[in-house]
Amino acid sequence: MKEHLTRHLKYMVVLLAGSALAGTLLLTLVFCLPTGMIKEHVAESVDRVLRREESYPQNAFLRHIWRDKESYTDAIMVQYAFEKVEGKNAFEHAMWAYHYDLEEEIWAAEDSLRAVLAGKEPSQMHLREYSRYWHGYLLYLKPLLLIFSWEQLVWLGVGLQLALMAAVAVVSVRRKCPGVIVAMAAGLLFMKPELMVVSLTMSVCSVITLVAVLILLLKGDWLRERQYYPEFFLCIGILTAYFDFLTYPIVTLGFPLCVYFLMTESEKISEITQRIVGYSFCWGVGYAGMWASKWVIADITLHTGTIRDAVWNVIGRTEAIGGRPRMNGGLYVISLNFQEYGSTVYAVLAAVLGIVTVGMLLWALCRKLPIKTLAVRIVPFLVIGVIPFAWIVVVQHHSALHARFTFRILGVTAMALGCVCVQVIRFFLTVQPSHS
Repeated sequence: MKEHLTRHLKYMVVLLAGSALAGTLLLTLVFCLPTGMIKEHVAESVDRVLRREESYPQNAFLRHIWRDKESYTDAIMVQYAFEKVEGKNAFEHAMWAYHYDLEEEIWAAEDSLRAVLAGKEPSQMHLREYSRYWHGYLLYLKPLLLIFSWEQLVWLGVGLQLALMAAVAVVSVRRKCPGVIVAMAAGLLFMKPELMVVSLTMSVCSVITLVAVLILLLKGDWLRERQYYPEFFLCIGILTAYFDFLTYPIVTLGFPLCVYFLMTESEKISEITQRIVGYSFCWGVGYAGMWASKWVIADITLHTGTIRDAVWNVIGRTEAIGGRPRMNGGLYVISLNFQEYGSTVYAVLAAVLGIVTVGMLLWALCRKLPIKTLAVRIVPFLVIGVIPFAWIVVVQHHSALHARFTFRILGVTAMALGCVCVQVIRFFLTVQPSHS
């Protein structure tokens, strides 16, 4: 046991350090790309993208999507893709993440983007930096914007995510795990996928999650045989910290955990708890470690003061909201995230999911199925379903400020409940009722 732990620790240290160095090198290289064509391709469709629903007057569904999609952060991302500050080299751009803004105190992302594209002089704007994040999305955003317009890139993202969803469905059927499809559908339903897939910002965690699930389905046995699951979840955390703009990161942990336990049978509650805690810890080490490595590299090389800035921001983003006690504030922020669903349709769907889940469990009781054995199969999902609420309580200030992003983590709870229903059905089909 000690030898395995030592091996995992060595691998994790190597993976984390290697990822930080590779991430720095790749970002520096991508900032060497010319920005003129990128700027032209962004300008080509900026009006169409930022006008949103006005761009599709004849199509009600597309108007709905473009009206509610997240364009504020998308505007920041595409501006980073072509921003070029005079006198700053590629490494400085990679570490500092510069961009010009019209306002000094608050960010005016969309208006600033329009102003820069219209040729407003940098001397009339404020130079900002955002060195706390890796902005790893620029690895693909900058090269792709050399070829495609902003709007075309959005639709390419839609196609990629739909293709990944289809691949997950096909592989789930081939692996005789159709329950994965049902459970993921329940989870995605509560993430407003029609808005998620058309957003550059929101699609990052979506793609990471779908790829992780696909790897689990295709290589789960190999990961188990080689005992690489700790490193697998560590890598998910690393990729999330590197590419995501702090939107709904915990989904990249919750969805793969659900799929893992749908594919893995355990006999002891203690073993289940150990795996959930262990894999979540590995994900957290990858996420926090990769994120913090940016602060260290930026501070050591350019004396950016990023560590101090980042630490104070972490403290601020995790503090209780509005001076409330932590649990009281957590409940308030949870309610704010629920409000992001808006339509009563979601309330009805949530009620249906809850009723079906409870009904399934009562059905198992009435059928006199071995409850202790069934409990082992559903406990992991009950625990995973609580993770989003724990996340909101811990980082409640951020979850309140950016509820329009973070509410999507509740999709993990929906998927977990879907997994409970799947497990009850599977258990009923494989286990004979007790007649004692």
